[in-house]
Amino acid sequence: MQAHRALLETDENGHLSAVPPLPPHAKVEAIFLVLDAGRTARTRTPPPELAALRIVGDVVAPALELQDWKLDG
Repeated sequence: MQAHRALLETDENGHLSAVPPLPPHAKVEAIFLVLDAGRTARTRTPPPELAALRIVGDVVAPALELQDWKLDG
């Protein structure tokens, strides 16, 4: 099985404008994901309650020690 990606467009009636070329005598399964063209990306902002938040210490350090993961070998 091989996967091929094709971006298809429809006309004002919802019909495909063009059908991509397909191999002869083949069974083809299609899954259509409708892209939301009218949807705009929202800018995410933190809640106002967090404006006075102060981070103290290392927030990137792991919560567990390396020995707790038992990855030493």
